[in-house]
Amino acid sequence: MGQLVSLAEWAAGPNGFKEPPCKATLHRIAKTRQTYPPAVKQGRRWVVDEEARFIGMVDRVEISNHLPASARTLVEKALNGSKTP
Repeated sequence: MGQLVSLAEWAAGPNGFKEPPCKATLHRIAKTRQTYPPAVKQGRRWVVDEEARFIGMVDRVEISNHLPASARTLVEKALNGSKTP
């Protein structure tokens, strides 16, 4: 296991992307565990192993059925992005 680095540093490095995505996209990648090993939140920022690999969405994220419909819609939009008609 290597050293922990910020998401932006990782994305710009050799194991990240050719063109680093925006900050919001990097945070979504971290929240939905799309790297291996997964990113870790330290305080207010996300850090990831410098040797981590981007693996994408492996499985669908489960959302609790106990949420009200409006809250469930909001969570789905946050995880999957808003869909325009």
